[in-house]
Amino acid sequence: MKLCLLLSSFWMHIMCLNTVVSQRIPLNFGYITTLTGSFIGDGGIPVVDMALRLINERNDVLQNYTLNYTDVLDSACDRTMSLNQFFELINRNTTYISLLGCGCSPATIPVAELSHYWNIPQLSVVSAANSLDNRIKFRNFYRTSVPFHDVGESLGQLMREFGWRQMSIITQDESLFSLVTENISNIFNNEGWTLDRYDVTSGQSPLPFFDRSETGSFRIFHINAYQDMAYQLLCEAYHRGMTGSDYLWIIPMWYNDNWWMSSSPTSSTNPSCTDAIMMEVITGTIGWIPRKYLTLNESITTFSGLTPNAYLGNYTALLQESRYRNITKFGFSGVVFDGVWAIAIGLDIASKKISSGNDSGCENVPGDLVPLEQFNYANTKLGCIFKKSFNEIDFVGVTGQVKFNEFGSRNDEFIQYQQYRLSNSRLTKVHFGSVYVEGQRSSFVFSSGESNSTLWKDGIPPYDGIPERGLDQNSIALIVIYDILAGFGIIFAAVCFIFNVVFRNKKIVKLTSPNLNHIIILGSVLLYICVFFYTFLSTDKTTEAVFCNVRVWLFSLGYCLCFGVILSKTWRVYHIFNNPKPTKKGVKDWFLFLIVSFIIAIDVFIILIGTIVPQSRLTSFEVVDGENPQIINDDGKLQNNFVVVCNTRTETLIWEGLSFGYKGILQVLAIFMAFHTRGVKVRILNESKETAAIIYINSIVLLLLTVTEFTLATRHNTYSALFGLGLLIEASLFLGLIFIPKMIHLYLDPQGAKIFTQANTSNTHVNTMMTTNSIDNKDSPEEITANLRQRVKELEQEISIKMKDLKKS
Repeated sequence: MKLCLLLSSFWMHIMCLNTVVSQRIPLNFGYITTLTGSFIGDGGIPVVDMALRLINERNDVLQNYTLNYTDVLDSACDRTMSLNQFFELINRNTTYISLLGCGCSPATIPVAELSHYWNIPQLSVVSAANSLDNRIKFRNFYRTSVPFHDVGESLGQLMREFGWRQMSIITQDESLFSLVTENISNIFNNEGWTLDRYDVTSGQSPLPFFDRSETGSFRIFHINAYQDMAYQLLCEAYHRGMTGSDYLWIIPMWYNDNWWMSSSPTSSTNPSCTDAIMMEVITGTIGWIPRKYLTLNESITTFSGLTPNAYLGNYTALLQESRYRNITKFGFSGVVFDGVWAIAIGLDIASKKISSGNDSGCENVPGDLVPLEQFNYANTKLGCIFKKSFNEIDFVGVTGQVKFNEFGSRNDEFIQYQQYRLSNSRLTKVHFGSVYVEGQRSSFVFSSGESNSTLWKDGIPPYDGIPERGLDQNSIALIVIYDILAGFGIIFAAVCFIFNVVFRNKKIVKLTSPNLNHIIILGSVLLYICVFFYTFLSTDKTTEAVFCNVRVWLFSLGYCLCFGVILSKTWRVYHIFNNPKPTKKGVKDWFLFLIVSFIIAIDVFIILIGTIVPQSRLTSFEVVDGENPQIINDDGKLQNNFVVVCNTRTETLIWEGLSFGYKGILQVLAIFMAFHTRGVKVRILNESKETAAIIYINSIVLLLLTVTEFTLATRHNTYSALFGLGLLIEASLFLGLIFIPKMIHLYLDPQGAKIFTQANTSNTHVNTMMTTNSIDNKDSPEEITANLRQRVKELEQEISIKMKDLKKS
């Protein structure tokens, strides 16, 4: 009996409630959202229906009214489509007292600029563009979503927290994203960080981003775009090998749930990116979302009568109903729920103002103070009342406190950061920290149980791609090979020295000025020692500066010692055979020593001046390595290589140009004299052919050294290899062509008995040469006389040697 009474009482209550609801006056608001396009907002439809059901069941909100929408219009996240839908809505016979719309920011902005002309409040639940805070343009606009003012500062704090100093950002050319990028750019500029910005036009492919040379220098990428573009970028990044623990991708976390799956309306049709691949790519990515986008994780009862958990449970249950089966779940549906309640509460405040005749603040505005159901788009007084009422909204929603500031937006100083992690073969978003932004100050705090060890592989934040600085050195193989060759060269020079000392009284040695040959040996040793300094490249600027100066002195002195002797010997032959006088005496060795000393003195003077003058003095500098300017080191990080060089200043190059120019002049003189004595066939001048060969070959080597010095300084291995090779060739050339022929002659003729036999043959040859020259070369009598004088000198030397041999015996 008692059960029957309870049932009858329940049905009577339901019938009474339906009677009350049916007696209420219907109010309609327009509902425009994004059902297609870059962002899908149909997940808000069941939330709107839930909120309206709860609102219409309440007696304390819009007591005499029911609130509903007629239908859902699609803005397609497009400016033109959104305007068309708005005008279609306004031109209907039904009068809409408010507007919920119009989905994403690009669709909302143009309508928000115009809606106030129809005196209706417009509320958006997903439009976050910072530009919508402009109260002059958007006079009757409100939103429960939070603008992205603090996203840039929060990212800056994240960079500071993890020690990053550079990032590449791909920005879609919509105001929602471009203003965020501008804020980020300002922060990077103030901090002195590096920001690579790549803008993509909506509807265009973002993939050319990967073809730029700059892209390879970055490891941290921020996708500041809608989810359809993010899908394309991450799919391509996978195939470019730019995913995994060595790279970090930052994305907005307000994307639709499962946006990365092939079943998502915004996913790409690229068959090369399966769900398994995209899951692998997404795992580990991090992203940001304003805290008030998210439903509270608390058990408080909100103004709607639901706790946040109860709301989420109801929403999940609604999605299982057949009428919502194809709905895309909304990751931040709470702002939609609170948005519908904000419209209801705002209209309720307006209704109460109208009932009490309170038009405070709107007294001078034309129009009639009539009930809500009598509103028309021309009633500016009610439009003013609506605006005042919406400004007074203040209640606790499932996303927190809902209260509009002077810009019609909600304040939120917290930006939450989440990471996609794999759990039981499912991707989940895990809150790992928050950034609190207050003015120009901000701070990052890890969530409970989170730390670097839970966030990053091996507990180490990802590398940001900023190249490390490295000072490169020469190849070890080059150093070892060249130093070994130079060591053998010094040993060979020692052998030549011993040979020159031990056999200095042998005819083959004595007739070729052995004391001058000592100078050649000394110069060659200096050139071999110079190889050690040219192949070794120091990473210390002070040490390298010392090395540079030592190189110049060793090379110049070694070259001038060797080439000075060759030049003086060539000059003696040239002097004898091109300036013959019957009374002319032979050129003594001491005079050749004077010539060599004069040549060296000039070179020392040039080097000394260059060393003393500060502007031209060799000072070491770090310059970009011309061979391997950037590499990936053993730690997998980019490394910019530098080398320490000394010849980069203009004044230094001028000074070195003078030094090489002086050597070039000596070379030209030697070539000139060697060319004009090429016909001399006197056998006693047994070095004439060798010295000529030295001059011609050395000219090529000197040209090689000059080009190397002035063009390849930053290509350190090539520079050292070519310059060291030139030094080895020069030193070996001087020693080899001077001493090896003597060693062979001494081995074949130890006593020198054949020298004068050859000299007699030479005498016959001289006579023949005289005749031949008279006929063929038309030699002058002076040249014939010179040849005879040379023969007389040979005979005198032969007599002198024989006399000494007789005395010894």
